[in-house]
Amino acid sequence: MDKKPGCKEARPSVFASGGDPESRDWLAGDLHVYVEPWRARFEWPDGYPRRIKVPDALVDWDVDYPDYDPPYYVAPEVLANDRTRKEGGWADPEDIAMAEALPVQSFEGPIRFDAKGRPLNPRGRSGIAGRGLLGKWGVNYAADPIVTRINKQFGDVEMLAIQRKDNGLWAIPGGMVDAGEEVSRTLARELSEETGVSLDMNRGKLIYRGFVDDPRSTDHAWIETTVRHLHLSSEDAADLEPRAGSDARSVYWLPLTEKSLQKLYAGHGYFVVSALAQLLRDEPEALPKKMLAVLRSYYK
Repeated sequence: MDKKPGCKEARPSVFASGGDPESRDWLAGDLHVYVEPWRARFEWPDGYPRRIKVPDALVDWDVDYPDYDPPYYVAPEVLANDRTRKEGGWADPEDIAMAEALPVQSFEGPIRFDAKGRPLNPRGRSGIAGRGLLGKWGVNYAADPIVTRINKQFGDVEMLAIQRKDNGLWAIPGGMVDAGEEVSRTLARELSEETGVSLDMNRGKLIYRGFVDDPRSTDHAWIETTVRHLHLSSEDAADLEPRAGSDARSVYWLPLTEKSLQKLYAGHGYFVVSALAQLLRDEPEALPKKMLAVLRSYYK
């Protein structure tokens, strides 16, 4: 997804501080990710109307903003998959009064609602109302499996990544949780469907649960995800035979560098950094030394 005019170039402050940057002491700090809605305020997918610019001081719903009048948008494919009208549909009805009981709690805490009964994005005003490309009113749950290895030939840390068909960006091979599906099942299913690789992601370390910095987000629909990380030995990784699924343009063991991390889709780079930092803390010799400098740059 190309960056739209007006996007901020500065890296979001998503990590807590963690010690002296000239030593490994930062590994003793908070290595978990906190995602701010930067892309959700400054980017939008093709087909979306232009977001109105919301000043930083007016993002919070608790701040009065009487002139706030964002464009309203719901994608045609969302409307066409209204589960009350189409068998096998995956989207809530447009009439929120006809929707099944909406969640009142998410990973982010209690969900707030506006005067029309619509859930409100927990990170504040996004500049677009409606649901956009997201099927559910309010929280849309996803799952993101991070699988990494060390390339012995080049000494690089690599991630099993997919290239998205919609925008060509490299990404974690994740996806949406189906109705009634356990997240553990979603992690394994999405990995298999998008990369052809079958792994038990319950073996992986839980990295994050919460809000996703995703350009599809709106005032009334957003994504929250569960991220798990599984670091494979070179031998186990060599046994895998990745192949791109129907939702991916290609699949690739992507070398993780400062540049490639910054170019990952949505907030995926921050999830990967947090996963590798936690691995490094738990297993000090697990990663090559050149990765230490890359990770350290994310912690102020």
